[in-house]
Amino acid sequence: MVDGFQTPSSGSSAVSGRDFASILGVAGFLSAADNWVVAPILPAIATGFGVSIPMAGAIITAYLIPYGVMQPVCGFAGDRCGKIRVLKTMIAGLALGTGACALAGSFSMLCLWRAVTGLFASGIVAVSLASIGDFAPPQERQAYVGRFMGMVFLGQGLSVGLGGALARFVNWRITFAILAIVSCGALCRMRRLPESRRNRESRPFFSETLRVCLTPKGKVIFPLALLTGWLLLGGYSYLGAYLHTETGLSFFQVGLVVMCFGFACLGSGTRVGAVSRKLGRRNTLIAGAGLALLATLLLAFIPLWPASLLATLCLGVGYLGIQSTLATIAFEVAPESKGLPSALIGLGLFGGGGLGTATGGWLLSFESYQTLWLTLAAGLVGFIILSAGQKLD
Repeated sequence: MVDGFQTPSSGSSAVSGRDFASILGVAGFLSAADNWVVAPILPAIATGFGVSIPMAGAIITAYLIPYGVMQPVCGFAGDRCGKIRVLKTMIAGLALGTGACALAGSFSMLCLWRAVTGLFASGIVAVSLASIGDFAPPQERQAYVGRFMGMVFLGQGLSVGLGGALARFVNWRITFAILAIVSCGALCRMRRLPESRRNRESRPFFSETLRVCLTPKGKVIFPLALLTGWLLLGGYSYLGAYLHTETGLSFFQVGLVVMCFGFACLGSGTRVGAVSRKLGRRNTLIAGAGLALLATLLLAFIPLWPASLLATLCLGVGYLGIQSTLATIAFEVAPESKGLPSALIGLGLFGGGGLGTATGGWLLSFESYQTLWLTLAAGLVGFIILSAGQKLD
């Protein structure tokens, strides 16, 4: 054991738990930054290629489709072929894709390379989480998961703020170039990581996926992940528009407030392991949903930016508490195959986020933001009731 982590049996040089987590944290940071960076630079891209913003939105679709669909595939591949080996391949593909995006000479080529990037970025978070599940002892897993997810959402928050600033004051291409350079640096650091065990005896992909989903814990956590994405990420999608429309903040000020979601995740990620050990998993889920519920009520009834800032912080802390708990339980769904359950959690979160964004947009087409927040609040009450009836500890 080194710093709480299991040393590899393959003869690789030992890596401390702190270094292991920090290297994977950079990988997660890059995945999240790449995932969210296009939103703030979309107007600049549209102007650069002479297309409308709705048309420019095709690059988001080109990225998200392979990103969502390939997550379980990448998780399954990590179990079969070795998680660190697969992770290195995905980081290399991310570096290639983002570098090519920076050099894209036409809008169609940018769409193509964003699709390639989405394919490689899809499993980075899930496979990294599964690697933590392989090497961290059970009592320390949620602490490392929390810290890792804090880095992920720090990447999300910083990409929104810095991406917009770079696009405004320099050029949108520099954003992709920086991601490519940092990805190459992360790939070099990953050479130190030990490889995990491979599960070559698993069933074919679809059979294994069905088996994992139908386990007792799988039947609970995967629907909860979908619901979490629907309620929390779906609501987060409209936070920026709400801040601009209802509280009168400028786009720059909106970016600063939204960035606090990532900082809240980072800060709470360092404490969630201790909180979970004290409260238990079920109560940690309920506490996280309670904070998210408070956030929706603040947004619904106090349309002032200080209340919105507090709501953003509550939403970040609440989301991290729920997500890290579900991700930790996923390690126990099928102990010999941690990659696939972790990926299915990610698929549920992002799939739910997509559904929540779609239904939220539909609701806003004929109702107010207050109706949206109150609808999400009602859903969170249902989430709390559902979680209270589960045995998760």
